[in-house]
Amino acid sequence: MIKRLAQTFSLTLLLGLNPAWSTEQETDAVTLQLKWKHQFQFAGYYAAKEKGFYREAGLDVTIVEAAPGVDPVREVIAGRAQFGVGTSELILNRYRGDAVVVLGVIFQHSPLNLITLAESGLDNIHKLVDRKVMIEPSSAELFAYLFQEGFTHKAFNLQHHSLDLNDLLSGKTDAMSVYVTDEVYLLKQQGRAFNQFSPRMSGIDFYGDNFFTLAEQLAEHPQRVKAFRAATLRGWLYAMQNPDEIVQLIYDRYSQRHSIGHLQFEAKAMHELMQPELIDPGYMNAGRWQHIVNTYRQLGLLPADFNVEPMLFFPSSELDLKKLKTKLYYAAAGLSLLALLSVILFRFYRKARINEARLNTMFDHAPLSLIVLDDQNRIQGWNAEAEKTFLWRAEEVLGKHASILVPPAKRQDIEKILADVHKDRVISQAKNINIKQDGSEILCEWLNAPFKDKHDHSNFIICMARDITEQRRLEQKLEYAAHYDNLTALPNRALILEQLKQALAAAARQKTKLALLFLDLNGFKAINDTLGHEAGDTLLLTVAQRLPQAIRECDFAGRLAGDEFLVILQDIGARDNAEKVSGKLQALISQPCLLKEQSICVGASIGISLYPDDAADINTLIHQADQSMYQAKQASPTAV
Repeated sequence: MIKRLAQTFSLTLLLGLNPAWSTEQETDAVTLQLKWKHQFQFAGYYAAKEKGFYREAGLDVTIVEAAPGVDPVREVIAGRAQFGVGTSELILNRYRGDAVVVLGVIFQHSPLNLITLAESGLDNIHKLVDRKVMIEPSSAELFAYLFQEGFTHKAFNLQHHSLDLNDLLSGKTDAMSVYVTDEVYLLKQQGRAFNQFSPRMSGIDFYGDNFFTLAEQLAEHPQRVKAFRAATLRGWLYAMQNPDEIVQLIYDRYSQRHSIGHLQFEAKAMHELMQPELIDPGYMNAGRWQHIVNTYRQLGLLPADFNVEPMLFFPSSELDLKKLKTKLYYAAAGLSLLALLSVILFRFYRKARINEARLNTMFDHAPLSLIVLDDQNRIQGWNAEAEKTFLWRAEEVLGKHASILVPPAKRQDIEKILADVHKDRVISQAKNINIKQDGSEILCEWLNAPFKDKHDHSNFIICMARDITEQRRLEQKLEYAAHYDNLTALPNRALILEQLKQALAAAARQKTKLALLFLDLNGFKAINDTLGHEAGDTLLLTVAQRLPQAIRECDFAGRLAGDEFLVILQDIGARDNAEKVSGKLQALISQPCLLKEQSICVGASIGISLYPDDAADINTLIHQADQSMYQAKQASPTAV
């Protein structure tokens, strides 16, 4: 929603004060330097500007496109821009002394790839030896990929990147770095088959576009930086939810260098790299940045003691979530390592012909639970880690059936899994609840692999188990944090919109009416400005606690952003019923709230839209409720 901040604040009713408020909101002029020319690659910034998100945040943002040879970092350092868009090479800028600070990540995976024409026969990365290769500046992930594959600087003929795809098509170069969101479209349009080589093929996974500022800017203008970041992320969310609208906007107002079809291709390709339904735009992980640092270190571009943390900006409200995600990231990495180790051990059991004592030592001291079952699923091997995980000593379980580790209700399922391993001779993977010696339950991930003894007489299964109870707890906590507002504990924007989508589908199936209430507090900014953000947070929390009191259990309430809330009323019958709920909500919200030892009363402007009377699709329904709310705000002399 676009905030209406050009109205007069009326704090006389709120605080018993009578200050003079300007009818015009002053805006802070700043410049954003892009890293390339106008195209969908920068859609979120255009959306934030054209939809008024920057203006609502008090910013007048000028978006400047780049040209060949323009370095966004140099533009920001020189003061010609306050914000810029860069690659993961911002790490190298930081190491060289440029005080860059990354505010958010847009592409979770770099769109930079190497391509060759299929007709060239260069269908393997190693065939590029002694070939002509064009790699654009700031492409460390591609060099890391090549070096990982055994290339040296002398292994190929590195050419100056012309930024002209025709050089590849005409044979002036054999391989060229491209953005899979951009140049690939032209190849497909011309029907030219091509080979694609991604650094991810070699385990090198860099972030793509990142927006940044300087540490000096953050220190001197913290509110400006936070406002720019929040509005930018809001713009990216809008752009990825409404790609066709933003495609047309770019074509009409910014550049016709790319056709509508080209821009639409960009939008779709970017969606794959961003996964906005799963990962919020702007999200970044310190562990992933450390992975990038380690890659640069292997290339000899960074020292061993380089610390990436100081160049990453995380708002205070996200710090706990950041730590949680980092824990989960390393837990997942650890699980992958252990899974790899298990495969090695499985092969070792089947193929190795070494001293039995050494084999037993490796088995007993493996850093994961290893259990050997015979063809009757009786326990024949039980290592030290299994004792720690399940609390039984080896002598207590050897010879017993493996079902002692499983709750009775699940034993039949486990029997079938093991029977399939014996029969089909394939490795199986499963997660299930297990019982420890003390009767407590844990969640474990299992890998079960078949093997025969050295005389090939008996069928055995070697099982790897890892306690993932804590990991699942972290995942559940992370899932909650991703769907519920950190301050109010109400469903956040993503969840309330998903609930609206499901409610509309149910209403369509059952042929019932649904009401959507768009709620915006009156005078919220004035309270923030006079009493501080802590008081504003207290007010938001109070309102969030009051909302459920006015609706039924089958209805939903969630926080969109700031002081905006959505309420979904299912099977409402008629508009009159929705208006009654609206009146009840207004009465509850207007009850006094104690802020900084002052009793404050605020109101709310509420807009109503009805499905299917006003609209049949989610975006139009929200827009209608938004417009209805705006009209209610305009009609109230005290609504600000």
